[in-house]
Amino acid sequence: SHVSFLHRGDIDTDPLFKGARGNQYNLGDLRPVFEVVDSPGGLYIGARRNAENGNYYWRITQWVMPTFTMIPPRGDHSLHGHFWIPIDDEHCWSWSYEYHPTRPLSSVELAAVRAGQGIHVKHEPGSYRPFANKDNDYLIDRAAQKAGRTFSGVMGFAMQDAAVQESMGPIVDRTRERLVSTDNGIIMMRGRLILALKALTDKGVAPPGVDPVHQRVRSVSIILPPDQPFKTGAGEALIAHPTVAPVSV
Repeated sequence: SHVSFLHRGDIDTDPLFKGARGNQYNLGDLRPVFEVVDSPGGLYIGARRNAENGNYYWRITQWVMPTFTMIPPRGDHSLHGHFWIPIDDEHCWSWSYEYHPTRPLSSVELAAVRAGQGIHVKHEPGSYRPFANKDNDYLIDRAAQKAGRTFSGVMGFAMQDAAVQESMGPIVDRTRERLVSTDNGIIMMRGRLILALKALTDKGVAPPGVDPVHQRVRSVSIILPPDQPFKTGAGEALIAHPTVAPVSV
């Protein structure tokens, strides 16, 4: 749900997102309903917003155990997501990817990735550290915030997310959490990880996500009638097929 406010200043201007029909639903319905169901390798995380004629606009994120995510697409833009790779108890690498299954990335898209737009960031040379980081307050721009160009004053999707994530601290005191319905994906993710760990430890069962079949995934954005479950409505679009374009609005 954070997309509708945290990223609202960028969603229709960033070259890797702008112009998609689905953007209007993100900006027009600020109270999405989340539904999360198990997938073979992890979870399908569905966010539902109101569309025309009583239909729903669904954005379906793929989470594949243990740390892979694929963000729902927008229009004919490329697909993208992250691998969150642990380093130690308090640090991880975030590897971000960008691709389109039926065409090469355009020069505009490649330039946007290199410029740190979309879900990407610009790094300090020779490091994995973004130019905007906690030590410099993520280069926060209060003038842009005051003018309404950005909700938080932090520029760019990736650093807006990073500022929120890192402000939680390296290890969160779970006893102080106040999870709500939009956190259902987090709740179910933890449950799947715990069950997989117990099955591996007690019975030697390989965890979901290890089988290459589980890794053939596509995220989806789609408009469906109100009585159709999103998993059924998306169907085969949730599975990656070579040379088949993603289903996207």
